[in-house]
Amino acid sequence: MPAAPDAGDGARRIAELVDRIGADVLGDRIRRLRTGMGLSIRDVAAAAKLSKTSLVRLEQGQKCRPATIANVCTVLGVHVERLGDSDRGAVAAVHRRGDDRWFDMSDVSAKPLRVPKGARVPAKHSAAVAVDLLRSRLANGRVLPTILDVHRESETRSHPGEEFVYVLSGRLHLTVGTQHFELARGESISFFSGEPHRYAPVGRTPARVLSVRVDG
Repeated sequence: MPAAPDAGDGARRIAELVDRIGADVLGDRIRRLRTGMGLSIRDVAAAAKLSKTSLVRLEQGQKCRPATIANVCTVLGVHVERLGDSDRGAVAAVHRRGDDRWFDMSDVSAKPLRVPKGARVPAKHSAAVAVDLLRSRLANGRVLPTILDVHRESETRSHPGEEFVYVLSGRLHLTVGTQHFELARGESISFFSGEPHRYAPVGRTPARVLSVRVDG
């Protein structure tokens, strides 16, 4: 599971998010996300190495340290950018090419990577795996679609739910638990994402994949 930063740029971004949408709104969105995944306060607090009181305070909209918010987002497997989405009542959600914004998959509070908007092929960047947080997710939906550009082996991850991966270009090496899978363009796989898993390209050519996660 990726590490959450305690200070610096990530903390400032989280503080700006709280100022923009309000601590009460942020807490309510985290609560809905947690309950939508079928996770208890005890589950998330333990995984985030927090007291239950700290998580309750966060969900009630009380003042919390940015590191607390980052740790909870890491456990829930969601980038803080998702929590700033103001479109809460739509019956459909659309992602346009101009909406592309790439982030480092291992840092839930990092600023966007410098990747040309609308790039149709993997671009060079500092992250082992870059993620495009597609806006085609319903506000209260359980389906989380993303595009991953896999340049180097990722950190081992685990998060609640199931995940579907479809290779758009290149070749992907996926490790789930102790099993290893190599997928070519046009091939796909589904797995329980609570199992430890990591991504890597096969060879020197980055792999681009569509990842669709179903929470809970």
